[in-house]
Amino acid sequence: MIALHDLIAGFAVIGATDDGGVCRLAATALDKQARDLFLREIGERGLAPRIDAIGNMFGVAILAPASDDVVITGSHLDSQPTGGRYDGAYGVLAGLLAVEAVRERCLATPGAARRNLAVANWTNEEGARFQPSLTGSSVFAGSLSLQDAYACADGDGVTLGAALAAIGYCGVTPLELCPVRYVELHVEQGDRLEQTSGDIAAVSGAWMTRKISVVFEGDYSHTGPMPMSMRRDALRAAARAIESLYVEVARENAGAHASAARISVYPNSPNVVAGQARVWFEIRHEDEAVVVAISDRFLKRIEREAREIGVGISIAADERRSAPLLDPAGVELIMAVASDLGCKAMTLKTITGHDALAIQKRIPASLIFVPSQGGLSHNPREFTAPEALDKGYAVLVETLWHMVTAQE
Repeated sequence: MIALHDLIAGFAVIGATDDGGVCRLAATALDKQARDLFLREIGERGLAPRIDAIGNMFGVAILAPASDDVVITGSHLDSQPTGGRYDGAYGVLAGLLAVEAVRERCLATPGAARRNLAVANWTNEEGARFQPSLTGSSVFAGSLSLQDAYACADGDGVTLGAALAAIGYCGVTPLELCPVRYVELHVEQGDRLEQTSGDIAAVSGAWMTRKISVVFEGDYSHTGPMPMSMRRDALRAAARAIESLYVEVARENAGAHASAARISVYPNSPNVVAGQARVWFEIRHEDEAVVVAISDRFLKRIEREAREIGVGISIAADERRSAPLLDPAGVELIMAVASDLGCKAMTLKTITGHDALAIQKRIPASLIFVPSQGGLSHNPREFTAPEALDKGYAVLVETLWHMVTAQE
C-alpha cells in the first residue's frame, strides 16, 4: 500500500541517523516534530484530535453518533537510540490509515457501525529516556498515576512532566468516549514468524519479565597507588554480577532470555577506582516460576560475590511484569480474519512489552504481529518487507471493521 509506505518513510526522516536508523526519544524536540506531523495527518483526514494529560494522542472518527463506545488502534512514535523505522511507527501509521478506511466503508454502509473508532500514539512506550516504559498506556489504563508518570526523570534529572510541557504536549483534551476494545499492529521483533514462513501472528499473551536495577557501593581510590587487596571496586563487582546472570540463566537451562543492557559508573574517571556502579538487569520467560528461580538465585549470588571483595549492594528497583493473557476473543477474530484473507497465521506469546499489555488491564486488548527480517529490532537494520506490512494492514482493517460493527 503506497500511502502506508510513504507515511513510514516520511516519519523515518524525523530523527534519522547516519546508519539508516531512527533516534527519536520520548518528549524531545524530535518527538515533538513527529507528534506535530501526526497531528497534521489526523487533521487532514478529518479526524478529531485529542491529547490527554500524559501526552497520549488520539485521532477520533465518529462512526456511530448515538454511541459513546470507541475501539482504539495504535502504537507509539518514540524510539530507542538505535531504533529502526518500523517499531511502533508502523502500528500508529497503519492505524491512521485503517481508521480512515473503516470510516469510508461505514459511510458506504449507513447504520453498520455500532461503535466509534480512534487511532492512538502512546507516550514513552520505549522507556529509553524515562522509566518505566509503557508510560502513557499505563496511565491510560489506570495502573500508573499521572503524578508518578510526570515524576519519571531522565539521566539529566529532567522529569517527563517538564519535558512534555516543554514540547507543548501536556494535553487538556482527554478522550471523552468510552474505550471498549484495543488492537495494536506491530512488527514481531523476533524471528518466529520468519522461521515458520508465517504472515500473521495473533498474540495470545506475554512472557513474564523481571527488571532489577542494582547499585554496587564500594569506595573511591587512586587507580595507581592503592594496593589491589585494599580496593573496593564497585565496577569489578558489577562486572562479576553481569557474568553471574548469564551463568544462572544457563544453569536453569529453560530457554530464558536475560540481559544487562545499561550501566552507570561514578565517578567514571580513568584514574579513580569506581566507588559506585548501577546496572539494569532483566530476566524473561514464559513461566513466571522460571523467572523467579533465576532472579532469586542471581540476587543471592551477587550479594555474596560483592561482599567477598568489599562491595555492598542495594536494590534500586525491582519491577515484576506478570505474564498476562490478551483477549482470547481478539485472538480468535484475528486468526479468522487472517484465514479469510489467505494469510498463514499462528498464535504466539510476545517476549517483549507492548502498549497492548498495559491497556489489557483496562479493556480487552489484541496484538497483531508481522515478520521481522532476521528478528532484528532496536537496530537501524530492522526491516519488514512491504508486502508483509500490507498483509498486516489488511488484517488490521478487517479486524477493526468487525469490532466496530459487531452486534454484541
